[in-house]
Amino acid sequence: MISDNNKQFDVIILGSGLSGSVLATILAKHNIRVLMIDKQAHPRFAVGEAMTPDTDLMMSILSHQYSIPELAYLCSFDNICEHISPSACGLKRSFNFVYHEEGKEQTLQKANQIGVTRSSHLFRQDIDHYMAKVAVNYGAKLLENTKVININIDKKGVEIETEGNNKYTADYLVDGSGYNSLLSQKFDLREKPTRLKTHSRSIFTHMTGVKKYDDCIQSTEKNKYELLWYQGTLHHIFHGGWMWVIPFNNHEKSNNPICSIGLNLNTKYFPKTDISPEEEFKNFLTRFPDIAIQFEDATPVRKWVSTDRLQYSSHTCVGERFYLLPHAAGFIDALYSFGLVNTFTIMIPLASRIMKAIVENDFSKEKFADIESLQQKLLDYNDDLVNCSYISFGDFNLWDAWRRVWSIGTFMRQMKAGLRKKLKIAAGKGEELSQNRDEDSLDSLTPSYEGLGDNFFKEATAIFEKVGEGLISPDDASSKIMSLISSIDFLPENFLNMKDTSQKNLDLASHSFFSEYLRFMSWVKTSEKPEVKKYFDYDQEDLISASVSMSAHN
Repeated sequence: MISDNNKQFDVIILGSGLSGSVLATILAKHNIRVLMIDKQAHPRFAVGEAMTPDTDLMMSILSHQYSIPELAYLCSFDNICEHISPSACGLKRSFNFVYHEEGKEQTLQKANQIGVTRSSHLFRQDIDHYMAKVAVNYGAKLLENTKVININIDKKGVEIETEGNNKYTADYLVDGSGYNSLLSQKFDLREKPTRLKTHSRSIFTHMTGVKKYDDCIQSTEKNKYELLWYQGTLHHIFHGGWMWVIPFNNHEKSNNPICSIGLNLNTKYFPKTDISPEEEFKNFLTRFPDIAIQFEDATPVRKWVSTDRLQYSSHTCVGERFYLLPHAAGFIDALYSFGLVNTFTIMIPLASRIMKAIVENDFSKEKFADIESLQQKLLDYNDDLVNCSYISFGDFNLWDAWRRVWSIGTFMRQMKAGLRKKLKIAAGKGEELSQNRDEDSLDSLTPSYEGLGDNFFKEATAIFEKVGEGLISPDDASSKIMSLISSIDFLPENFLNMKDTSQKNLDLASHSFFSEYLRFMSWVKTSEKPEVKKYFDYDQEDLISASVSMSAHN
């Protein structure tokens, strides 16, 4: 417990989930007095379990920029197994998308596998608990099972009152409490109605006995691809929605039998009813027998959670002496796992800016305005991406065209946000990174399609929204998107097979992709476009050092 004479802090963080604990760790590591207050205790159930290349990158940047090795553990499957627990994660080697049509037999001709380097599924109750302990080990204080009953913020500082008439003061307040954000309630920050376009809801739980999808498909279609379906995040997609299947028992080191299951539904086609989520899930499986076979022996190990509409947004996420982390300010949908990505992207400049505010004793909201702008852009980009994805689920070719837009954007984001930093990290220049806060380079963290034309994503989004409005057919939209992609001339010819509609799969960890990566690096050095030099240029010495380091590691 915190003694009565030690209730003054530099920063108070509401919530000790993964986002709150990571920020607390960074601040405490750099001698900031931090208090986390949480109404619950660890360990506890949480979703948001799938890591992505973007998440790995942002977490790696945070680790090196702020000199915290424990953060690097979370973006490495092997490190989680070694430093936390093999049962705290599943293995992720791919994004898998299997398309289903009601009343028709599923065929893997309508499926995509996108391979990635070895990443993880995070068993959040263990990972969140671990990270909270890391924060405490670095010096942060943690109050669990503590309910906040009042928040006062004025020019002099922040005062938090909890049950039992305990009061804690600080210079700054960060809200990492998620959907039930206390700051959103106090200052009426929610947009009503939300500006967001996506309109989905979810039911989810943890189950045991879920079959490997490899054991569920027809024998004639097995072994067509080198990637195993169960060693990745499996998405069953269908008109009106999608389902996640995230296993934690898909590697030999794990003793964790649990699989995370979530069914996400467009409310236009699947409006919420009064039936229980268990019954709704069973009814859904009767409509899609090729999905149902995976759940013949499955049993929930906790109650199903059923949500109303998932989407919410805030007209601002910053104020005098406070900031709302992304999940407290807004949310779209679990598709593409952008929740963690956006949180850690924002944390890269935010942690540094908070430290600077403490040193200068200037906590005005103007000092954080550019970070808020980035956060709102990230939310809007995620909304466009997911909304168009739901539209695309009505037709496989339409989906296959849209996932190419997503894949190109993901690659460009990786290169734009991390090319220089990834090379320095791989070359062993972490100390140099830790000295470079990079708080003013927010443009590099913004999702964009540099080099594809200023309006590439805007044009692609407009095409899909016309499908949603019934103005053009899925076939016409697919053709328009492929024409848009084919018009790209800034990358090597048919880069990543994006212009070839016969290519449904891609392994970003393969030798062939490494060759494509080198082609991109060569293009960067030979391009005369100023935006290419601004975002993608790199030090060739770092490339050589990184290549030597990676070769030695392999």
